[in-house]
Parts: sequence; structure tokens; C-alpha cells
Amino acid sequence: MNTEIQILMLTGLAAAALAAAWPLIRLQQFRRVLAGVGGSGLMALGATTFGLVASGIIEVPSFSSQASAQEPAKAESEDESSVAKTALPVVEIAHSRDSQVLIAHSPDPSIQIPPNVIAIPSGRPEWVRAKPKTSGKGIHTIPVWSEPYKRPSDAQHALDRAIEAATNEYISDYLGSRLAPQLLRYDAHTIKDRFVKHENFYEDEATYPEPVGLMQESFALLEFTPEFRTELEQGWNTVRSTSRLTQLGLFAGAALLLLASVFGYFRLDNATRGYYTGRLQFVTAAAILAVIGAGVFAAQWIHWL
Repeated sequence: MNTEIQILMLTGLAAAALAAAWPLIRLQQFRRVLAGVGGSGLMALGATTFGLVASGIIEVPSFSSQASAQEPAKAESEDESSVAKTALPVVEIAHSRDSQVLIAHSPDPSIQIPPNVIAIPSGRPEWVRAKPKTSGKGIHTIPVWSEPYKRPSDAQHALDRAIEAATNEYISDYLGSRLAPQLLRYDAHTIKDRFVKHENFYEDEATYPEPVGLMQESFALLEFTPEFRTELEQGWNTVRSTSRLTQLGLFAGAALLLLASVFGYFRLDNATRGYYTGRLQFVTAAAILAVIGAGVFAAQWIHWL
């Protein structure tokens, strides 16, 4: 069910409940009950919200993070527009670390780029062509490649993206959950600082057939130690415990609100001596439906692990 429909249903139920309960609100007995229940409810809601925000379960949006996220997108669009203006050919490359074969295609039919062998400079480390090692009790290694770019900065940014993608895939495979990389986040700066040694960074220029020419390429070797895998297990256990505690809190809170609605109905019906039994029943039913709808809405923010 869409969020907009849920909000519309809750708003309609709240309006109907308010209209039905208006004669009760004017009673002095109801105001006393409402004052006590309302004050306690607001305190509980404030404490619960503060706890969820402080524990990191609910993320507070930041304008600075949005601005920083928009700046790279803007820069990328400017780069794409500049490439389009210079009419450079679009190159699709099938790069094999063993054969180093290039297959390029250009949107301009007048430019013919036949498949050819790329001229690789000498001196590349052996780990560049090595296969990933992700089994055993020792250090797991994964070589990462940026793909060829004209500018060194583009190759570096592509290498950062490749490093993050390879790390996220490793975390997902090791913990057996696709949600693990989202909940245990490691950015490119942290990964390079912790899991890539200085000597395991490498850059060079490969010569591609004309009109491509020289292309910048960047390489890195990721090394994941047993201590890091222990860190992943402990962090994942913490995330799962927090998720299950939140689920328990959601069900317990919903049960308490439902019991409070029924208890409030009997108290108010007794205080009004049965003069508003029909209206109270309607208000109680609306409150129960509102609690259920709010529970369904809140459940969407919980990771069910």
C-alpha cells in the first residue's frame, strides 16, 4: 500500500473520530482523562522518538549531505555534456586480463575501430591479473580495476566506485545478506585507508587503437584480514539484535495502545453513564484502526532480519 494512501486513510479516520467524539470532548470528565493520557502519551512518544534517532534506527536527513550528493551529479552531467559537444566516440570495451582485447564501437559510421591488441606497458604487478581469493582462514584478496579513461581523475573516481562495489559484494557474500552492505557501510576513503596498502595502488597508460589512443587505468588490491571478518560478524550481530529489539518494541507498543483504547472506552462509558455508548464505540474502533495503520506504516522503516 502506498504511503500517500496510508496517510489519507489515517487522516480520514482521525477526522471521523474527532467529529464523533466532539460532544465527549466538551465534558469535564473527558478533559481530565484526556489531560492525563495526553501528557503521558506525549512523553512516551518523545522518549521513543529520541531513542530511535539516537540509536541510528531513524536517520535524520542532512542538507549538507544532499548538497554534496548533488554536486558530483552536476559535475558528472557537465562532463557528459562536454564529451557530447566534442563528438568523441562511445567506446564499449571487453577487457580481458589475459588477452587484453579491445572491442570498440563508434556512433559515427565514418570512424572504423577494428578489434586489436592493446599495447600494455611493462611493469604491471602480478596481482593485477590474479583471481580473487575469498576462501580460507587467511587474508582474502580481490584485485580491482577502474577501466580505461582519458583523464586520470576519472580513472581515480571509477576506481573508488569499483572498490566500494567489490567491498559491498564481499560483505554481502560473507554475511549472506543483501542488506548487510547497506547497514554496515564502508566508503571508498575508509576502504582505501584500511584495506589497500600503499604499494598495492598502481596506475599506468595503455595504448588503444586510434582514435582512442592513450587511456588512463588505475588498479588496487583489496586485502581483507580475519580481524575484519570478525568485525563484520560482530557488527552484523549488533544490527540484527537492534532490529529484533525494534520489532519487539513495535509489537509491544501496538499491544499497549490497543489495550489503552479498550480501557479508555470502558472508563469513559462509565463516566458518561452510557449516554454516549455508540459514539464511544465508534471512536474506539477508529482508534484501533489508527493504531494498526500506524503500526503498518512504522513497520516499513524497520529492517526485518
